[in-house]
Amino acid sequence: MFYRFINLYILGKIFRYWETLRRLKPVQIYGRIWFRFYRPRVVLLVHAPELSATQGTRCSFLARRASMLGPESFRFLNCNHTLPAAGGWNEPSLDKLWLYNLHYFDDLNGYEAFNRTEWHKKLIERWLLENPPAYGNGWEPYPTSLRIVNWVKWLVAGNAAVPGMLESLALQVSWLAKRLEFHLLGNHLFANAKALVFAGLFFD
Repeated sequence: MFYRFINLYILGKIFRYWETLRRLKPVQIYGRIWFRFYRPRVVLLVHAPELSATQGTRCSFLARRASMLGPESFRFLNCNHTLPAAGGWNEPSLDKLWLYNLHYFDDLNGYEAFNRTEWHKKLIERWLLENPPAYGNGWEPYPTSLRIVNWVKWLVAGNAAVPGMLESLALQVSWLAKRLEFHLLGNHLFANAKALVFAGLFFD
């Protein structure tokens, strides 16, 4: 009876894998192999690229719902949490999607964000300090893409870059260009492309 159960379990897994694989496009199959085994080299920047000549023109964007409740408190997915003193960006006890939202930095362009500018600056400084290149949730392509767009929006809205922000932003763009999510396609690849377009217009 036990062996029969094991055989049925194995057959079930094989069937589920087949049902998944047979619906994938060739570029997704190749993309998954490439994404799993290819690890691009991180090239640290001494100086960020020059900014676009259009940087003197301020832009405004449609405001999102505010998600920052305090300097280290956030509400995502109807759940409130406080960023721990250290290491909270990859806290294993928190839902991964909640942590993704933490790395998006959506609140930089949230409703009445100007009232939280000092919080935002401190949060960016902390992210730069606690998220080394190519490590953790924050450097996965999708959250990197959304963060790039939010940082660019925040900067072109007239906010001054905190020390190291521009260099990090350029590094994130360079990293993302080597980690495009062809294996997922859909909204992930669209977000990757959007981030590169925003960065291409922001930097010269």
